[in-house]
Amino acid sequence: MTDEGINAQRGARARAALAAALKARLRTEPLDKVMVTELTRDCGLTRQAFYYHFPDVRQLAVWVFETEVAQQVRAFASEVGWADGLVRLMLYLRENRSSTLGVLNGLGQPGLERFLFRQMRPVTEAVMDRDGGGPARQQDRVLVADFYTSAVLAVVLRWVADGMVEHPYRVVGDLEIMLHGAVRESVRRLDARAAPQGTKKPR
Repeated sequence: MTDEGINAQRGARARAALAAALKARLRTEPLDKVMVTELTRDCGLTRQAFYYHFPDVRQLAVWVFETEVAQQVRAFASEVGWADGLVRLMLYLRENRSSTLGVLNGLGQPGLERFLFRQMRPVTEAVMDRDGGGPARQQDRVLVADFYTSAVLAVVLRWVADGMVEHPYRVVGDLEIMLHGAVRESVRRLDARAAPQGTKKPR
């Protein structure tokens, strides 16, 4: 193995160790109380090693949350479908409640909302693809994806705010009922509006 490969492995192990230490700390204290010195002591790394990878604890928290959520959702959704991908996301949030609330409390809802929007938008696009594809015009495709992503995200954020009590399968089941046909109808109407300009997409 090359020196570059060895360094990459070491870096990955260091980030994983810091991530595990942070998640352990978040079970008993809020994100803004976690100190770099504590984390490095917990996992046997130096402060220099920490700052080589992250500028501060908050960015470590973001990296942990985003990396794990993205991996969970994308891996599962690509194999099964958008609904199961969304369930997977919500199960992760609930099973990692301390990390989720730590990021939410430390970064604020806007930061969490922006991240979840990026993760969930491909889910909405998958709904469009499953129902025959999005609108013919790119700007209409963006409109539909953004609109329904925002609607689903609002439900997920409310679920988080309410304590993540209701089972994700029930929440996603309700969303499936509401989305069924709604996306397709939106696409149909937008394509009909665009038809006079000769941009109607063949069905």
